[in-house]
Amino acid sequence: MISNSLMGTDVTTLHLPSYADRYTDTTRLLRLKFIAKVCPKLKVPALRLAIDYVKTTFNVKLYDELYSSLCGQEGERDEEVLLPYDSYWVEDNMLEATLLLQELDAELNFKKSNSSSGHVRRILEEIGDYHEKSGNLQLAVKFYARTRAYCTSSDNVITMFRHLIRVSIYMTNWWHVLSYTDEAKQYALGFENLAQEVPPRLSCAAGLANMGLKNYKSAALHFLATPFGNYDYDKIVTPEDVCFCAGLCAMATFEREKLQVDVLSSESFKPFFLISPKMRSTVANFYEGQVEVTLGLLAEIEYIVRLDVYLSPHVDGLYKIIKGRLPKGTRNTDDPKKLVITRA
Repeated sequence: MISNSLMGTDVTTLHLPSYADRYTDTTRLLRLKFIAKVCPKLKVPALRLAIDYVKTTFNVKLYDELYSSLCGQEGERDEEVLLPYDSYWVEDNMLEATLLLQELDAELNFKKSNSSSGHVRRILEEIGDYHEKSGNLQLAVKFYARTRAYCTSSDNVITMFRHLIRVSIYMTNWWHVLSYTDEAKQYALGFENLAQEVPPRLSCAAGLANMGLKNYKSAALHFLATPFGNYDYDKIVTPEDVCFCAGLCAMATFEREKLQVDVLSSESFKPFFLISPKMRSTVANFYEGQVEVTLGLLAEIEYIVRLDVYLSPHVDGLYKIIKGRLPKGTRNTDDPKKLVITRA
């Protein structure tokens, strides 16, 4: 469903190729596909970028889907956007994918009989990677999970959890994301070298899952605990994305004192705000009760957050809560442009 809020929005300031380059693999495709769905003005360039990138994967099904979306219904095709269907790539890709899977399956059977657990684990990971690259996310989860029996170190186990969490994020299977992050954190606590490092690195994933489940306060706490430049899913959720998610979720749920201490005055979160000063300004003006400025800033960032595949489903709800928490006011009869604030 196309977002009405983006129908008339000027999104020409967004340089889509640069935006897409912030993400990799399945995330880039998911985000471009989402933008094409919700933003008519960016539909054609988003689909073109996605079609170009999907050809670096084995996902022929998605290529067909994107190509169909670009071309439109039969008889309604726009010749200006029509691209030739790359049947050569489709045939070659399908053959290469089939041969690779056969090779991986044969190698797995051989390694199980003749090699150590480490070799078996690596082949299972490669098969998981193959299915992820093919768009078969359920099978990717299956093979990543199978590596657990062949892990020979604590690092191997954490790597398995990271794979499972990543693919579960792609699938927006938020309960599984939370389950895997909790398991990974509990496991890491048993190892001195992992206990301090792993939990913070997974905070962003937990933030996404809690936001997906509309647990906005918990989401804010996890996003705020995300270490800048040192978390596992920066190619899925960039620092700027973390800033928007944390800021909006905190504004919707934190009391004023907590907003000041844990958000505006947070030294650990400061680098995120440096990337997105407008989000910090929005939070600061909200904290100070500057109603009209806050509303104006929320309107300015709205097109950005509505283009985020993970944050967009929550924008209406978060904005409603945030606006409802703003101080109430009445217009000054002597100066109608001036808002007289009366705190609830």
